[in-house]
Amino acid sequence: MTMNAQNMPGRTDGRLRVGVVGCGTIALAHIPYIQKAGGDLVALADLSIRQSSELADRFGVQRVYRGAEEMFDQERLDVVHVLTPPNSHAKVAVAALDRGIATLVEKPMALDQNEVAAMAAAAKRSGAILTVDHNRLFDPPMLEARRLWESGELGDLVAIESFQAGRASDRAWLGDIAGGGLGDLVPHPLYLQLYFLGEVDELHATAFSPSGGSAPEELRVLMKGRGKTGVLTISMNTAPGMNTLKLCGTKMTVEVNLNNMTLVKRRDYKVPKIIAKPLPNLDEAWQLVRQTGQNTIDFVRGRIRYYPGMGELITRFYDAVRRGTSAPVSIEEAAAVVDVTGRIWSELAAASQTATRGVVEA
Repeated sequence: MTMNAQNMPGRTDGRLRVGVVGCGTIALAHIPYIQKAGGDLVALADLSIRQSSELADRFGVQRVYRGAEEMFDQERLDVVHVLTPPNSHAKVAVAALDRGIATLVEKPMALDQNEVAAMAAAAKRSGAILTVDHNRLFDPPMLEARRLWESGELGDLVAIESFQAGRASDRAWLGDIAGGGLGDLVPHPLYLQLYFLGEVDELHATAFSPSGGSAPEELRVLMKGRGKTGVLTISMNTAPGMNTLKLCGTKMTVEVNLNNMTLVKRRDYKVPKIIAKPLPNLDEAWQLVRQTGQNTIDFVRGRIRYYPGMGELITRFYDAVRRGTSAPVSIEEAAAVVDVTGRIWSELAAASQTATRGVVEA
């Protein structure tokens, strides 16, 4: 289904009528970018009328609903953002897609492949665009990392390493997903890994709790793709908080710091050895100083906000809705994250059962 200024309901200016389902904290990040991307937020839906009413008052939204389907039936929406807990993503998204509403779903897309299949089938039936908020792929330094890889400047990519330190936010629904807090953290570093790694042929995972608690706090995953390896580490005990991605190529290695929004290039220097020792440090220091200064200026001037990748993704999604072009994150990309996440938890469960049998037999 292609939407443009001529065939959008009641619009001649290219703006989109947008609804939001789920009025929790993440909605506060989405709404300013909805408005900036040319969306008119006309309605909110949440089981908590208090929560949706407070958000409506804050952003001047006229109508609130307790149920998503009621909102879909009452409003002529072009786009909906599904910001509910993961275990309800599929139900809400299918209801929207079946009504021909372009749908953006928060990460993860779904909890299993059956839900993914239902969402994909609904999008195919209606022709409505479906995408998922893999926002960190669109942060400024990640866009540059993608450009360096796609242009061949990195050479052949050999290894991808991601490290995420920090605890999951305290949310009531964490107990409904595999891995609890770790399960909430996994999608972000995993979709970054898979963007560069591609299909995972082999996977090994281990999780543990240094404190001895029943819920895992540390996760290590080793993945093997076609000629590349990926190492994913999540630590809920390391301080300070950190989100980094390293791409190791045959010509250049780059490290992206997603907290500081910087990208450092590391390469060989054809200079005398006495200069080759300090030169890499000086080069990296200059890259960080220059980017930090520019980021500070951009933030003060309002050119960059919190969650900049989310803003870029939403802008690209709305452009795709208007033009009938491809979604910024495809169903296949989002489905791969759900698939590999499931494989991680299956691997951990199998290892746990083997260890339990060993103790019993002993």
